[in-house]
Amino acid sequence: MEEQPKAIQKLSWPKMFLSVCSAFLGVQSDKNLASDFSSGRIWPYLIIGLVVVTIFILSLIVVVKLILYLTL
Repeated sequence: MEEQPKAIQKLSWPKMFLSVCSAFLGVQSDKNLASDFSSGRIWPYLIIGLVVVTIFILSLIVVVKLILYLTL
């Protein structure tokens, strides 16, 4: 007998964003991890991940420049 493939569930953009943010912070649950991998799509996660990392790096740059400006 052949096994039927599991139904691919689509996650909304806000849920994917929350999933990426929780994984970024290291608090992703096993249930969410399994849900992410069962969605069958990687590109939305990569795009959101790149945006989150870019925002994080830019915010660090701004904070450091602000601190250096205020201390001089």
